[in-house]
Amino acid sequence: MKLRREKIYSHYEVSFIMFYWTMICFLPIVLVFPYTFDIDQIIDPSLYIVIILGINGLITIFGSLLLFIKKDKLKREVKVHYRGEFIYLIFVSAFAILGFVVLFDYLGGNRDYIANILVFISAVTLILLGFLGRKYFKFDYIKRK
Repeated sequence: MKLRREKIYSHYEVSFIMFYWTMICFLPIVLVFPYTFDIDQIIDPSLYIVIILGINGLITIFGSLLLFIKKDKLKREVKVHYRGEFIYLIFVSAFAILGFVVLFDYLGGNRDYIANILVFISAVTLILLGFLGRKYFKFDYIKRK
């Protein structure tokens, strides 16, 4: 009988997922703050969306290089579970969901559909977090023990 062993992922894979998840959610997270303080009344939203995308691109390039440089060291680090890292992804995702709704509003979307967009993005995020949590972070919150 063949035993099925769960693969344990190194700190590099987890850092890779966390970094790129954060970079994908960076624009929506940052857009929440200007929306909260009504900065869109002073500056055109498309201007600071372009500025934020530029900053996001630079951070992504710099972070990718840093991950590549530290790849060997991070591949040797292994933990049994990555609960703290997974909780970080949950908080980033919560702000990103709100930010995607703000982005939808800034891009001229119909405000009648904001609830539909919110439900769809929340469902997709929940499914992705469930998959990532179970496979990479060893955080299966549905399974009974």
